[in-house]
Order: sequence, then structure tokens, then C-alpha cells
Amino acid sequence: MVFGRNKVVLAFGGGGSRGLAHLGVVRVLEREGIPIDGMVGTSVGAIFGAAYGLAPDAEAMCASTLRYLRSDRFMNDSFRRMMFGANDAEQNFLQVLMSNVRRSLRFTNLIRRPSILPGEKLREVVREFVGDHSFSDLRIPFAVPAIDVKEPREVLIDEGPLLDAVTASCSIPGFFPPVPHEGMLLADVGVISSVPVEAAASLVPGALVIAVDLTRELEPIDGITRGWDNIMRCESIAGHKLTSLALEKADVVLRPEIGEKFWSDFSDLEAIIAAGEAVAEAHLPEIRQRLRGVFGFLKS
Repeated sequence: MVFGRNKVVLAFGGGGSRGLAHLGVVRVLEREGIPIDGMVGTSVGAIFGAAYGLAPDAEAMCASTLRYLRSDRFMNDSFRRMMFGANDAEQNFLQVLMSNVRRSLRFTNLIRRPSILPGEKLREVVREFVGDHSFSDLRIPFAVPAIDVKEPREVLIDEGPLLDAVTASCSIPGFFPPVPHEGMLLADVGVISSVPVEAAASLVPGALVIAVDLTRELEPIDGITRGWDNIMRCESIAGHKLTSLALEKADVVLRPEIGEKFWSDFSDLEAIIAAGEAVAEAHLPEIRQRLRGVFGFLKS
């Protein structure tokens, strides 16, 4: 255990609607006077990390996010209904999309085109949160990990248009097209790990890394009757394993108690934010202990 670190960097994981817990976490840290010296986010974590880096005001961010997610523009959008139309807690992201693919006969898009779904619609959603700003506009250092599918390699984007980087972080391979950036083709790094711990540590070397893990626990199942279910089950197990290995390198891991709420369930949004607040408050003694002696002004 390392004590007396003088900086804090946050690693925000992905998880759809569950990502509102990130807002609760920053609300508590901000209220308690714990400095945030850097952030790295994946998928929805990239969206909220970029938005908070542009305007570090947790209360205002909570209000604007809730207002948008409850707006007719978001609730009635056809793209939103395709992406977030299912609430079966036993289905993961890929299962929902493949179900929609089969029903709408979009499988031919996967064969003939770069992706099943249009990238521009995804950019529109991301633009609601980050606008057309660049990394140079950020008030808190922020970076986005992504996969360069051309090399292949993992890269950390911390310059250029925020919209490109955050959209890339949300671009699940095959379902959204990779995002061109400085000669690279970038896609969601979540296929490797949903919580960017190593990237956070590299952004602010020597900082206390606080990781927010939004993944749902995998429950035992009775058996497998379809080949597709077997593929998806193994994909989930592999993802959880990789995320667990990444989290071992974090100093503090926050796991909001969101229960079985599905990633596409946008009901009871305040409860998700409250879960983020609760887990941050529960870990305040640990965070303070690690920072004690450096920030004497922290509340006891």
C-alpha cells in the first residue's frame, strides 16, 4: 500500500446507463475537496469524463445529463430504440444488437459494409455531451484509450477533436465503423478491458488511481442450448477476466451497487447516480488515508 500520493486520476469504465454512477462519484470527490488531476474513460466513461473535463461542475453535469436523457429527442429517437430497446438482464450488448440484426435483416451490412450501424448517429449522441471541442479546451487532463485496428495496437488519445476520440471509444467493432484519426482506424478498447486502469496510471504517473467498475457480476447458468449463447457466454467470461486483471493494478476500486440493472435501462436514473455517491462515500476513509500527509486540508 502506497501512502502520501499527491495526485488523483480516475479510470471510468463502460456500462451504458450504469455509467451515471460516474456522476455520483465525481459529485462526492468534488464535495469533499479531493482533487481530480486526470481522467481516462472508456465508452460511457469517455463521454462523462470528457464532459466533466470541459466543465468540472458535478451538480450542473448531473442536471444537464438527466435533462437530456429524459428529453423527447433522446427517448423517441429511432437509433436509441434500436440500441437500447431491450431490458432483458440476461442479454449483453452484443446479444441485443444481434437480435436486432436478425429481426431487421441487417446482417448483410456486416458482410458488405464496414459496420452494421451508422457511425454518424453515434456521433450525434456523443456530440450532445462533448460538443465540437478539442482536448486543448479541457480544464482537467483527460485521455481516451482505443484500439488501432490497422496496426494492431492500443493507443491513448489526448489531443485533437474530442468528438473523434470519444466516438471511437464507443465504436464497438463490427457494429459501428472505426473512426479515422491521424492515419489510424480507432475502435472501442472495451474488447480488451472495460476499465482503463493502465491508461490512467500512464496519464498521471505516480498518482492515486481510482477505478470505477460498472460491470455486472456473471451468475451461474443451468446450461447452454444454442451455439450463439455459448459464444456470448464465453465472450462475457473473457471480458470479466481481462477486466479483473486490469483492476488489480488500481489503488482504489469503486463498484457501485447498481444490481442487475441492464445497460439499456434508463429508468430511475437518480438511483444510479446515488449508487455512485454511496460507493465513493464508503471509500472516503481509504482515499483520505492514502492522501493523508499530502493534503492536510482534506476532511476527516
